[in-house]
Amino acid sequence: MMRYKCVVSYVGRNYSGWQSQRKGDSIQEILEAVIERITQEKVNVIGSGRTDAGVNARAQVFMFDTKRKMPARKWMGAINAFLPDDIHIMAVEEEDDCFHARYNVRFKQYNYRINHGPYNVFTKDTVFQCPMHLDVEKMREGIPYLVGTHDFTSLNSSSLEEYPDQVRTVSSITLTEEDGVITLAFVGKGFLRYMVRMMASVFIEIGQHKYEPAHIQEILDAKRKSFPHKNSPAEGLTLEYVDYFKTLALDETGMVREFLMGDDTSCTNQELSILEQAVKENASHQFFAMTTRHSQELLGYYEINDGEASLHILEEERGIPLAKILLPQLEKRLQKHANFKPILIYNKSGKIVSNLVEETK
Repeated sequence: MMRYKCVVSYVGRNYSGWQSQRKGDSIQEILEAVIERITQEKVNVIGSGRTDAGVNARAQVFMFDTKRKMPARKWMGAINAFLPDDIHIMAVEEEDDCFHARYNVRFKQYNYRINHGPYNVFTKDTVFQCPMHLDVEKMREGIPYLVGTHDFTSLNSSSLEEYPDQVRTVSSITLTEEDGVITLAFVGKGFLRYMVRMMASVFIEIGQHKYEPAHIQEILDAKRKSFPHKNSPAEGLTLEYVDYFKTLALDETGMVREFLMGDDTSCTNQELSILEQAVKENASHQFFAMTTRHSQELLGYYEINDGEASLHILEEERGIPLAKILLPQLEKRLQKHANFKPILIYNKSGKIVSNLVEETK
């Protein structure tokens, strides 16, 4: 099977969003139908994330697997030949099976554009046409309240049942203005449903002098879904860019490896030096791993960023059956290390590649 990574642009006005709705009018469904027409086989398109109805994308990333092998430039031409004129493939690359369009994301950038000048009929599908002038400097004063790690329960519509932990990190927010168009650029690893549009709405209301920038702190502190808030119009939002972690230390069999240093490890000196160098160079890398948490075996991934390695848990079950067999053996071997917990490394097929230990914080 071949894996292809694609970058697609679209204007969201005529579509029900990215995710398949079984109505045939989502971006995902349209792409799958076109690619299946070319390959004559069932295809599953996986995007970097969802965009809602009416939301645009300048550089949404998706992947698909197929038995059909073609040069990237031919894929781009073949897919575009069958797409409507408001959806367009910008780039196609062949990837190995360790790449994942969703799980390998380092950060995303969403831009929210507001025209607070004269109505512009030519940008009505991609820029929110605000009916009144906004105080840009007041809006800028609100930025520090939302940048960083916060509980965004009051500023998104994702249910607490589905996402009980609604703490997210907004890496940066910038505000620029040109020719009467304000652009709010939001950068972060991931955002909850309507989170960016609700943050944009807060900035708009500050610009309208409905409340002071400090009111943002009250919104965050409330931590409740019933807190009064609005969702800004979809057309102003565009997924601008998706950045990915690089894969490090792929061996000849294509296995993903990750190694951390501890008292007891099966890592070779060469493997340890690879990780040490990655941290030293402040490189951005991501690796998949199996770990235990609260006596449960869970899949996770390591990120090396800003000179630190951190473990994140994925809500998936791939590879767990084999891990259940091997984890007890590894735990026995490491019993003498009370402050270390076992971690198993697996490849995409769920096979254990190596093991290591991580110091318990």
